[in-house]
Amino acid sequence: MLTSIPFADDRVVGFRIEGKITTDVLDQAIVLIEVALQKHEKIRMYVEMPSFDGISVEAFYKDMKFGLSHWGRFEREAVVTDRHWMEKMASLADKLFSSIDVRVFPSDQTDAARDWVQAS
Repeated sequence: MLTSIPFADDRVVGFRIEGKITTDVLDQAIVLIEVALQKHEKIRMYVEMPSFDGISVEAFYKDMKFGLSHWGRFEREAVVTDRHWMEKMASLADKLFSSIDVRVFPSDQTDAARDWVQAS
């Protein structure tokens, strides 16, 4: 399930993902992202993942295809989760996609994550 999280700074696309990411969930996220990409050359992401149960193979490939088609337009991503393995995934993404600054915050630091993703 995906829930939109609004930000005053419309460069930031925010949402909360619970459960498994399917193509339906990913399609909802893509709509939000595309709206921001129409307004800004570069955007930022804020994602809360309190109960992430993985991603379907179809959604994974669709996500990769979408991300590659917008290479260089993502500037920063804050991931809020208590899943420690997500820190390793974010660290890997940060290294693979050096144009995106990715940071993971524990769930009790949502304010810090929101401040960081919106900072100049």
